[in-house]
Amino acid sequence: MRPAPIESALSHLSTAELIDRTDTSLERLEYSDGKVGVNLGRVGMRMELRTLQSCLEQLGYFKGPRLGILDEVTIDAIERYLENRHTLLLETSSL
Repeated sequence: MRPAPIESALSHLSTAELIDRTDTSLERLEYSDGKVGVNLGRVGMRMELRTLQSCLEQLGYFKGPRLGILDEVTIDAIERYLENRHTLLLETSSL
């Protein structure tokens, strides 16, 4: 049996939960300055990056195919998310 697509597993999450899931993915990948610092294996890395891309897409930072690769589009989305993370947290806490 195939697992549920990542998008459907994340589609019910609130903004706060998406922020938490995004932060968790970034920590697992040990992301820093456009690079991933950990090797989760080819499949594990792609799955984690696809999850991250899906979260960033739902938060409005990522547009493009979720290929599970760390390309310029993904790096740009991550960097914009990190720049605006504090504002996002403030917005979710005021709801």
